[in-house]
Amino acid sequence: MSDSCVWGYVKLIVSLGIVALVLWLSFRTTKPKCSINDFYVPGLDKSVNNNNNNATRRNNNLSFQLNLKNEMKDKAVRYDDITLKFYYGTNTSYPIGNFTVDGFKQGKDKELFKSGMIETHNMPWDAALKAVTNGSKAIFRVDVSSRIRYKITFWYTKRHNYFVENKVEVDDKGRSGAQQLSYSFGGFGLTLFVLSFLL
Repeated sequence: MSDSCVWGYVKLIVSLGIVALVLWLSFRTTKPKCSINDFYVPGLDKSVNNNNNNATRRNNNLSFQLNLKNEMKDKAVRYDDITLKFYYGTNTSYPIGNFTVDGFKQGKDKELFKSGMIETHNMPWDAALKAVTNGSKAIFRVDVSSRIRYKITFWYTKRHNYFVENKVEVDDKGRSGAQQLSYSFGGFGLTLFVLSFLL
């Protein structure tokens, strides 16, 4: 094989590599960041409750703020309806409440703040009150799930599962402290197969 043929193959391989890199950079996406802020449980706020409170007079509501941030500067995101499921502790068999945010389009490098309130059901108040009274924290979990698509140039990708588990710790003021997140993003494991986005 002549040197010119070898050099031709090298140029072809390099060119294909550059094209693959450009495609990968064009189709690469970053999942939106999610957090639960301003989490407030009046029933655990000692400033508005006393030892004489009973179940018939307790405020069973829970308020919160959902924050979703699209940090990509070149791609928009379209969400299907977003479901929030609330749990107390680690028991996910019986949610204490649900909330739904209607689907929407989030522009490039944009952030959404959505406040909401639910009335809790099957909430183990005795255990939660005992935790905050002893100087510990009442642990809540909020699962945020949806199906999302990315807008790349003039078209949208196929739908991908979006799931974020939020751990919220509440003190004796009924308010949240530092939040811990655990991400799970179905359908995105094989990011190198960039052409699958077009399906």
